[in-house]
Amino acid sequence: MSATPSPQEHLPLRPVDLQILLVLADSNLHGYGLMKAVQEESSGQVSLEVGSLYRVINRMLESGLIERTDAPPNTDDARRKHDYALTDFGREVVRAETERLAQVLATAQARDLVRR
Repeated sequence: MSATPSPQEHLPLRPVDLQILLVLADSNLHGYGLMKAVQEESSGQVSLEVGSLYRVINRMLESGLIERTDAPPNTDDARRKHDYALTDFGREVVRAETERLAQVLATAQARDLVRR
């Protein structure tokens, strides 16, 4: 039996992974919606092409950070079979990463390196 992974084993997160987890913290999304939400929420600083999006999604699925869910039955897009959702473990990882980043920011502020 393998040991349960620790959220810290995934830190630091890649910027794209962090953005995906942050987006999925609010709602489940299909691939294209996820791609658009990441670009919008990052103000264009993180963008994904379709091919790289699904490589990232597959890696995150394998790591247990996200999972596939059934798309809502009233979906207009007949091709849309599933959405992606944040797992409980993924939520733990994004919390650990945002706490780590808050510590980094506090250090930078203490050294007067952050513009206000």
